[in-house]
Amino acid sequence: MSMDTTIASTRMEEKTQTAWGKVIGLTLGYLAVYVGLGYALIFLLFDVLLDVKPLQEAFYNLPLLTALLYFTLCVILSDLFFRVRGKSLIRACQFRKIDKTTIFLTVFVAVCMSIFTVTVVNFSSVKATLPELDNYMAWIMDKEAAPLFLLFSLAIIVPFVEEIVFRGAVYNDLKDYSNITVAILLQAFVYAVMQFELIVGIYSFVSSVFYIMVYIWFRSLWASILIQASSLVCVISWRRFGLKDQLVTWGDDIMYLVAALAFTLMITGYFFLWKHYKRKYA
Repeated sequence: MSMDTTIASTRMEEKTQTAWGKVIGLTLGYLAVYVGLGYALIFLLFDVLLDVKPLQEAFYNLPLLTALLYFTLCVILSDLFFRVRGKSLIRACQFRKIDKTTIFLTVFVAVCMSIFTVTVVNFSSVKATLPELDNYMAWIMDKEAAPLFLLFSLAIIVPFVEEIVFRGAVYNDLKDYSNITVAILLQAFVYAVMQFELIVGIYSFVSSVFYIMVYIWFRSLWASILIQASSLVCVISWRRFGLKDQLVTWGDDIMYLVAALAFTLMITGYFFLWKHYKRKYA
């Protein structure tokens, strides 16, 4: 092996090590900032401001209010983090227009995903062994107070700020120093940790992978915002308008069939999304 080849090989190894160091550092940095902010907000709202009764009632009856405040602060911090390094978070997010076919297929996938989610969560075995999933949805979605605020938040605000934070900031930052697969898995890991609940985090990890694929394919955060927003709106609609209760009355055997059909249609929808991406965007 020549001296030039040896030097080139050494430099390549150093570059790889430096890249992995940045990836690990960024992942831990985002986790530290987001987790730290989350606990600081919880401490502020439920310890420092414990005696402010109207505020406590608002955050108890509208848990999404806490989430909205939290993720809005996360967006601000992420934007500042990009700015101090001479980067643009908005440019990284790529808010490009998506066509009607993409919109239709994305909403179709989201509807199937929501039916699959509501059905699986209500399996008797799942409710018995993993009650955290249904309890989490009930805490967020079944509050009687301000249903229009709940719907508005789940349809617009929550998907918008979450996608900016995780798919826009975390994924794009990690992608600059690693391959796409590593960036996908690590942004999903950060997204899962931020749920502050193990079982919900595992579900969120899987969901995050589905969300980000449409973002990568169509190079627009509108696509991932749309799939998350449509899925959340459908889940709350199924719970509010009786599909959940109807599923339970049908029993597990029917729910298994519904879940299998919804999952099959969801994967089929993703396949057609991928075909559309290959035909129009690749």
